[in-house]
Amino acid sequence: MNSFLDLHTSADYRNTNRLYYKSTWEYINAAPTYLIPFQFNVAAATQDLTITAIDTDDAETDITSYFYGASLTTAWQKTGTGTWSSTGTRIIGGTAIDNDYQTSNTFTLTAGDVIFMGFDATKYSSATGFSVTLLKGVTSKAEFTIGTQESQWYEVAETGSDYTIQLLYEGSVGTVVTNTPDIKLSTINISGTYRWYDGTVLSSALSGILRLKVESSTETWYSDWISVDTFTDKTKIKISSSYDYGTIKYVGGYEQWMYKNAVVRRAPTAEIEITGDKLNGEIVEEKKVAAIRYKVTMKCTESEYEALVHAMGGTLEITDATGRVFNAVNIELTDPTWYSSNGIVELSFVDSNNINVWTMNNSNL
Repeated sequence: MNSFLDLHTSADYRNTNRLYYKSTWEYINAAPTYLIPFQFNVAAATQDLTITAIDTDDAETDITSYFYGASLTTAWQKTGTGTWSSTGTRIIGGTAIDNDYQTSNTFTLTAGDVIFMGFDATKYSSATGFSVTLLKGVTSKAEFTIGTQESQWYEVAETGSDYTIQLLYEGSVGTVVTNTPDIKLSTINISGTYRWYDGTVLSSALSGILRLKVESSTETWYSDWISVDTFTDKTKIKISSSYDYGTIKYVGGYEQWMYKNAVVRRAPTAEIEITGDKLNGEIVEEKKVAAIRYKVTMKCTESEYEALVHAMGGTLEITDATGRVFNAVNIELTDPTWYSSNGIVELSFVDSNNINVWTMNNSNL
């Protein structure tokens, strides 16, 4: 499934083997407000995460915040004698005294939600004295120390409306600069050490041609080149399955897609199946099944071809440029013909929405 948007551990992989930006290769396509789903496996479950967009001039833009969803906090309440305070979602600068703390409003989380908790360590002097705790009622569910770690993604195991965030200071005197912590639902999903983006709408739009750099505390991955567009003239190929792989990699199933410069209704052929018995030399037709076999001829990368091969175990849905949806069954996939680094592959299928079945009434037999 993850092959549609491969992640590589070497930044040179695309430059030495996939010269998309110099050749006539068809870029991997993604929409401005959402990307092709991707997945990676970090070394430890508590590791931080940064996602960067790199353009063709090698300029880097941190887009980690693009993967933050709805904000969960609307207010903070200070307890203690320090001069720092709060208004709305902002922590107002001042001094923090030992055991001062700020508590957020209560909010609701559903089991399986992933919450992102982010604090800018530059806004907190003596940062190691400030700690962040996710509470359900009075029970701590996740915590980290600002300065040692600025943010954390956490998968919620219990549904509840009594979640809060507590920001605690322990030390003599700490100084706080006015800031707005990021306490938000995340579009990065978690299962153990696995992380994946499921294609949910991003909080900001991307543009141009870019590649992704995904960094955890100790590891870095790079994607192939992606062209961001609107795709009103492209065919969308979506793979999905309600089944999980090993109860680890894709909890609750998965979905992934790609956009291609291709058309569906090119040289369709007929598939007709007749079932019956011969009577005096004539076939008495008991059942007729008639369907159209459609073909899609398109460019593909090696990783995209692998994804199409593995898709045979899932559900394949194809949407053409006019918006018509084909539920592909009886799928056939040719071996690619390679031209330099370009692969041409033919995907053919029968649309399960367009199969005609006629059965003779038994009384006529």
